[in-house]
Amino acid sequence: MTLASDLAAPAARPLVPRRQAAPWFIVEGLLLVLLGAVAAVLPAVAGVAAALVFGWVLILSGVFGIVTLFGARAHTHLLWGGVSSAIAVVVGLLVAVFPLAGTIGLATLVAAYLIVDAVAMVGLALHQRQHRGWGWIWLLLAAIASVGLAVFVLLLSAKGDATLIGIIVAIDLIVGGIALVSLGIVARRS
Repeated sequence: MTLASDLAAPAARPLVPRRQAAPWFIVEGLLLVLLGAVAAVLPAVAGVAAALVFGWVLILSGVFGIVTLFGARAHTHLLWGGVSSAIAVVVGLLVAVFPLAGTIGLATLVAAYLIVDAVAMVGLALHQRQHRGWGWIWLLLAAIASVGLAVFVLLLSAKGDATLIGIIVAIDLIVGGIALVSLGIVARRS
């Protein structure tokens, strides 16, 4: 087999009819909604669990990076590749050993995003105002809201940070689950 035929192989395989795939979408969606509901009821636990998963992902990516350094020595910069891999392992270990601190770090990143987003919104608002755009005030209000949310996140306690990350995980799981259930219902009708 050639690479071209390997790439074409999935399209050549007969697809399962949408109607047969529908129950899988519905079951997965319902499970995600259920997990999202559990995360919503126990958001601090879900936040710490998310931090633990994040920590282990960093550890594994760092270990894989170190292995790659040895396997691809001639094709990678040992110093920078080693620094990147070591940072991933160290930060991953810190988050895995101290998951509550990991949730504080994740929440701080959310706050940083909100502040950078607010700066961008102010820039867009000023640009729209110069060009006599009528919506500039809404962009400015969105920037103020982003700064308010960032301050709120930064003032949360460690448990509050874990709860915030847990709520974000809960919302993501529930919305994804609803989307999959909807896809399954539409597929079942087709």
